[in-house]
Amino acid sequence: MKCKVQLIGRLGSDADINTLPNGQVVATLSVVTEEYWKDKQGNPQKRATWHRVKFWNESTVGFIQRNIGKGQLVEIEGSFRYEEYDDSKGVHHKAALINGSNILPLHPLTKAHDNAATSDNGPDNDDQIPF
Repeated sequence: MKCKVQLIGRLGSDADINTLPNGQVVATLSVVTEEYWKDKQGNPQKRATWHRVKFWNESTVGFIQRNIGKGQLVEIEGSFRYEEYDDSKGVHHKAALINGSNILPLHPLTKAHDNAATSDNGPDNDDQIPF
């Protein structure tokens, strides 16, 4: 059986694109989802949850490089798993990870993001993004 995941959230930063020693490319995304509700007293509440998503398909990684950026609202499909690793101090960790299979931008990148990505003197929109 497979655990299918569907997220709708915003990217906390541009994708981290890496090429592994075997030549395979991987895109790692940090995506935040938010839940809203009212407590028993009627006060609005909000919870943000951060998710780490990896894409391994080369054509999808290329699509992410060209079309996906910080602050953008996206829909992601994939499968859930745990990744285990030992840190530099030898401590063993187990972290939740989503292996992405599909990504859909729910709004296009803004022109300001495109300019900032291609020019050192482009506008810096970090102050406008709440994370």
